[in-house]
Amino acid sequence: MDTEPIRAAPHQALYRRWRAQTFGQIVGQTAVVTTLRNAVRLDRLSHGFLFVGPRGTGKTSMARILAKAVNCADLRDGEPCDSCTSCAAIREGRALDVVEMDAASNNRVDDMRELLPRVYTSASDLRRKVFIIDEVQRIKEGWDVLLKTLEEPPEGVLFIFCTTDPGQIRPAVVSRLQRFTFRPLSVDDISGKLTRILAAEGRAAEPEAIDLIAHLAAGGMRDAESMLDQVLGGGDAPLTADSIRDLLGMAEGQAVERFVSALAAGDALAGIRLLDQLESDGRDLVAFAEQVVAVLRARLVAALTGSVETSAAADLSRAARRLSGIDASRGGMGGYRWQLELALLTSAAASASSASSTGDVSGPPAVASRPAVATPPEMASRTVTTRADRAARPTPAPDDTPELDAAAEADPIALTEPAAGQKTAREPLSTGESRATPGAQREPVLAMTAALPVAADPEDLLARLRSGWSEVVAFVARNPANRPLISACRPVEVQGGVVVLGFPEDQVFLRDIAERKKAALEEGLRHVLGQPVGVRCVATNIALLEPVEAGAADLVEQARRIFEGDLADVREIS
Repeated sequence: MDTEPIRAAPHQALYRRWRAQTFGQIVGQTAVVTTLRNAVRLDRLSHGFLFVGPRGTGKTSMARILAKAVNCADLRDGEPCDSCTSCAAIREGRALDVVEMDAASNNRVDDMRELLPRVYTSASDLRRKVFIIDEVQRIKEGWDVLLKTLEEPPEGVLFIFCTTDPGQIRPAVVSRLQRFTFRPLSVDDISGKLTRILAAEGRAAEPEAIDLIAHLAAGGMRDAESMLDQVLGGGDAPLTADSIRDLLGMAEGQAVERFVSALAAGDALAGIRLLDQLESDGRDLVAFAEQVVAVLRARLVAALTGSVETSAAADLSRAARRLSGIDASRGGMGGYRWQLELALLTSAAASASSASSTGDVSGPPAVASRPAVATPPEMASRTVTTRADRAARPTPAPDDTPELDAAAEADPIALTEPAAGQKTAREPLSTGESRATPGAQREPVLAMTAALPVAADPEDLLARLRSGWSEVVAFVARNPANRPLISACRPVEVQGGVVVLGFPEDQVFLRDIAERKKAALEEGLRHVLGQPVGVRCVATNIALLEPVEAGAADLVEQARRIFEGDLADVREIS
């Protein structure tokens, strides 16, 4: 009689097969392990614990090990044996007295009420009942049901809560628990365990490949083991860093270095061509941007040691500021690709500004000086166009165009075509202005950047404003009704062509009034800076900034207008 062949056991994920089963197998959490092991050994365990930390750092594994330790029949110096009946049942998920819940799907009041009868029922097989609840930050109203039980639980009951966001848990709950913080694992900790796993699996790997996975895991052991499992499934060949980059859609190190150099030097064309090549090779631009940030950070750190020239360090610092505004969640205007290109374009404009101010023409040419290049199809599909019947307009002079940073932040369409009838604050209106005929040929995007203004450095704008603030006050205060507003605020920051004006926290009403009079404030700032800027009013602590001196007559006039009274008498008080 023929028999059926024995089926092979299904593959189990690496992070499950290599989950820690004893305190000694936990990696990178020495302080937590030592404290809990000693508490078990001395029988000084609390009734409730809160394990806090990023994902993949061992919180749930530690909770299960602690459940083993309090029920182990052969406990050795606080360490569970992992071989007795109780330990085996907990390891295999068969222990009825160890209850695991996911609060992400069991967070209602009714769910907590259903849990209470199990809390007050005696343990059936084990010495102590253990309740492990993961993602407890998802519990909201359900805490009302558990508060009294957490404060005075039945004998032999242990609560272990795990969370990645303790700030969402009620303070009344946290105060009833002992909190243990799990830190992100170091690269060395992760690399060490991955090396042991590879040796046990009989697989070879380059040290660079192991370190690459450890860096990409960002402190999470489970993420590292999942990535290793993924690359091991690609074949029996030894693991290399290049094979891992190909599998994960990462760019080569040389490509990242070239992009950082182009960004720092303001060579937008080279950077955009590199992005074209990366997309055609199927690289993930989100992962690429993370690689760029890592390389840029390494270069900035090297600059602190003096191994980088001062001018190069300044270029790197500006490049870092360009990248800091990138947001992967923004999907409009071409998504992540467009944001990387915008960082290149603004960097190129800043380089052109620096070269023109110093008279240096030997540096990398700005985008404006380059000939128009053919726009790749994927770039053309992202270009914002206006209606076909909109008339083409003459390119404004460079001095009269809003700066590139402001255009990029406020209206990306301005990068490809000026708005209808656009005039700057310094350009007089002309009744006889000639207009081009409709349907005129539009220039490619890169060619249009010749008309874009040179981006000013935000720190330079802020310094100019602070040094000339008295002039701003005098200009805006020509209308006496505006004097209380401009006298109360100070420039605190410049963000992409928008000046942030800070008002004292106890004078929020002035900030609200200023929001309605932005036009007057913007006109005063333009008078000093010589270029249009936006205004945003915030309440902040501006006590550390230098006050603007005001004469006695100005103060009297300001008080009269605030209190809407008439001046009766002026007396000097000695």
